[in-house]
Amino acid sequence: MHATASGPTLPPSRAEPPRIPKWSSAAALEPTISQSTSQRLQLDAVSRAPRSSNPTTVPPSIESPAQRPFGQARPRKTSLRPVSEEHITMSSSISVSSSASTERKVDPRVLAAIQKASPPRPAVLNPLLRMLVFQVFFLSTSLVKIPWYLLRSIIPRFRLNPNWSFATAAYILVVRRVMRNLIRFGVQPIAPRKGGLRDRNHFLGTLVACLNLSGPGGSVVLAKQSIKALKLDAKHGRADKVWIPPAGPEYLDGILAVKTSPNDKRRITTDAYTGPPLLDPKWLKWSIRALWFTHKPEIVPPQPRATTKPSRPVICYFHGGAGVTFNAGDAHMGMNLAKTFARNAGIDLFSVDYNLAPFAPSPVQLYQAVSAYLYLINELKYSPEQIYIGGDSHGSWMTLQLERYLRSYKHVVFDDPASFKIPGLVLLSPWIAPEDLSFKSREKNVDTDIIALSYEEWGVSAQGLKKLPYPLSDPWSTHSNKSIGELAAMPPCFIANGGGETLLDEGTHFANLMRKAKNLPTSTSSQRIVLSPGELNCKVVHHVYPHEVHDYFTVDTEVANAIKVYKQIGTWIKFTQTLL
Repeated sequence: MHATASGPTLPPSRAEPPRIPKWSSAAALEPTISQSTSQRLQLDAVSRAPRSSNPTTVPPSIESPAQRPFGQARPRKTSLRPVSEEHITMSSSISVSSSASTERKVDPRVLAAIQKASPPRPAVLNPLLRMLVFQVFFLSTSLVKIPWYLLRSIIPRFRLNPNWSFATAAYILVVRRVMRNLIRFGVQPIAPRKGGLRDRNHFLGTLVACLNLSGPGGSVVLAKQSIKALKLDAKHGRADKVWIPPAGPEYLDGILAVKTSPNDKRRITTDAYTGPPLLDPKWLKWSIRALWFTHKPEIVPPQPRATTKPSRPVICYFHGGAGVTFNAGDAHMGMNLAKTFARNAGIDLFSVDYNLAPFAPSPVQLYQAVSAYLYLINELKYSPEQIYIGGDSHGSWMTLQLERYLRSYKHVVFDDPASFKIPGLVLLSPWIAPEDLSFKSREKNVDTDIIALSYEEWGVSAQGLKKLPYPLSDPWSTHSNKSIGELAAMPPCFIANGGGETLLDEGTHFANLMRKAKNLPTSTSSQRIVLSPGELNCKVVHHVYPHEVHDYFTVDTEVANAIKVYKQIGTWIKFTQTLL
């Protein structure tokens, strides 16, 4: 075996792939409390105990690395420093240290609430019934609709856009109908659960996953894989699928402050957020799934506890779907977008299968994004300057939320805040301003785009964005309302839109806001397929593909066009690496 930039590769002569540790197998059951959280509670109890006269004595409740089960989340280094009883805050707000050298203190009531909480329980029967009704209705009525779509698409004059090909015109009509019926019936995939049926390594699990419109997951094809190697995959789990442990309370503040009770009356006051705690402690007992899509099929994704640090950059990616639909491993978000993106941009993509609303209301998705980012740093040993953040549609909205949280609370997230640096953001058909109808493209393009305005309304309602203790216009929700100072502090950004999508104008507006804040010339973002080297070697790039619909990266007939954009993103990523 020899090391590659992203991980070990398997030469053709080797019959077996690396054995995947049992901790990452989908068959592992969800614990009643995450091991990392349990250990932190033990450490907190130890820190309040009288100090031993022998400073080298290790309390029996703390396991050494050799004793800790393989794959268990490692506690932060700072949490191992003793804290005397008089230093533990009992105030009504969570105490935040002002520098990395000072340990952040977690309210003991928060730890008690986490220990007492039970993991969330996703609905199963309701999503399956909705899916069944949708399938019966859609398939039966398609016998009449699809022939009409084909006939209508033959003559360019009758196509939604006369510039489209026959295949594109017919397919867009089908996709529009699918999207509108997904909204009509409220169709959602069942939340992925560690140890759940569709996550098990057998035929039934894969079948259920496909019927659930969630897909079997990513795709890592090992070179000349033998029958014996396939059996090992089935027994030990796949290398391209991992479960991310929930981030501990020591990483959470402001908008992600943890409730101590359902009626927590505390008021959290920070520069970026002022208001009550919003995060239910039960989410700190819920693992989330992520899927690897590597830049080459023979590359095995980085593994926890690896002896070598990854040398290539990675994208921490969030799929689209208004926060209420789709899945990181389905055919559209997974194979059409994520796999094709990774292979053509030349970068590994770590796609986070965050939970959907209303099962996971705001700010749960942001919390899970933070957990995924910390997994890359703490478990896989990536450096912050190696981790790009990106997403499509709602995933772009999450990307901008995550960037804001990491920047605003870097003294909480990082032991060394000065080391924090995001190399760049990738925003594909970004959702910037929820329910802002002042952008003309929303009304102009809605009759030809694949999404309806009601799709956004569903997402806003299910996530509970209007029920949060701040208005929808707040920068946490409407990213175009960030201050000039915030925009100037943001990392380089590549924004891509379709020329015929409803969200075109807000993508253009946000790109120009960033350019103005960074003292770059603004632009009308002319619709050209290939940008010049000078345009790509820029901190803010806005690419508009002529006549394309919203999130065309996921549309089967438009994959060839998306590839042209991915290659330009790859060129831009190489440029941003020179800025570090």
